[in-house]
This record gives sequence, C-alpha cells and structure tokens, in this order.
Amino acid sequence: MITRRILQNFTAQNWFAVCAELIVVVVGVYAGIQVANWNEARLEAERKEQIVEALITDISDAISVQREFIDEIDSGLTEWERSYARGEKPAPYYFRIEGSDTAPDTWDTLKQMQLVELFDPQTLFDLSFFYSELGGVGQKYVRYVTFVEENVLPYVDAQAETFYEEGELSVKPIFRANMDRLRDFRDESARILKWAHCLVFRLQSDRTFDTTCLRAGFVLDGMVEPETIPVQ
Repeated sequence: MITRRILQNFTAQNWFAVCAELIVVVVGVYAGIQVANWNEARLEAERKEQIVEALITDISDAISVQREFIDEIDSGLTEWERSYARGEKPAPYYFRIEGSDTAPDTWDTLKQMQLVELFDPQTLFDLSFFYSELGGVGQKYVRYVTFVEENVLPYVDAQAETFYEEGELSVKPIFRANMDRLRDFRDESARILKWAHCLVFRLQSDRTFDTTCLRAGFVLDGMVEPETIPVQ
C-alpha cells in the first residue's frame, strides 16, 4: 500500500509526499532492525546468565566437595601419624570417595554452547584450564585408589608385616609412596579450591579482567579478594 502511494505521488510529482512516505519506510525498517537487535541481545544476555549460573553452581559444588576431601584426608593422615608415633603398626591410611571416582564432565557439555561469544578470552581460558586440571587431578586419584583397592584393602585385616618391614617399625616403601600420592592429591585439591574461588568471584563480577586466575594467590587489581582467601 505504501509503495502504491509513493508511485502515485511520484507520478503526480508531489515530492513532499514522496519524501514523507520514504521517511516513514526508512524509519519503520530501522525500528524493526533495532527491535530485532534488542530481542537478540536480550536473548543472548539471558543465555549467558543461565550458563553463568550453571557454572557458579557447578564450581561452588566443587568447592564444597574439595573442602570435604581435604578435611577428611587431613584428619585421617593426622590420626595415622599419631598411631605410628606411638609405636603402633596401623594399616596404611586410605581415602575412598563414595560413588564415582571422578567428577562429571560439566565443561564438555557447556563448551558446546558457543561460549566464545559470551565470555572474554581470559575468563574462557581460565574456565577451560580449570576444568582440564580438575579432570587431571581426578585421574591422579583414580591411580591412587586403584592401588588401594588392589594392594591395601585385601590385607587390612592381615598381620602388620604385610605393610611393614619384617621386625621393624618401618612402612614398606610401596605403601609409604602411595600415602604420599594421597598427600599430593590433597595439595592439588587445595590449589583447585583456591582457583575455584577466583572463578566464582569473576563470574559474579560485572568487570572484565586483563589477567587469568593464577594457581596461587589470585591477586585481583593488587588486592586479594575476601572470596579468594587460599586454603592452607
């Protein structure tokens, strides 16, 4: 209809009407494009908010789980060392996780959602590196607990000589080494815990950061944020 009026006004050389009709058309197209862009931006913001919430929930769960692991390992190793110091021959302390030995691969699912368009490069790098490390530490635990299940659990109720040098208060090197692996797992969990605090802080912030979360310290703008105080 508008096109017909423009042609009629053009034929009648009614230039004012022609210009007015063209302005209406241009403004209408521009408004339509702006509304479409606004809707797209709104949907993109909503999608980012949903993904950020999912990440914060997942990483916060990891923080809670890692804290429980660290506390249980510290308590168990401390009690074992006390018994050993008293001259007893306790079976090597071992730590087992209920359920699956490794965490679900949340990142593998989320990274298929075009995250490059939602996060700055530093945050994207941090998230990718964090989940890669989380998976790697999980594999270390699997190697540790496999030894426990094959070489410790079957002999827990056996004589102490199974784990100690004959006639000595000295743990056989292979069992001492496996407890050292558990200490390494504990320390790795503590580092991941600090890293997780940094990521949650950044995901909750509206700021854009110029540097990645480092594996120790997590200094932001020269100050250690309260949420990122490291676990000792």
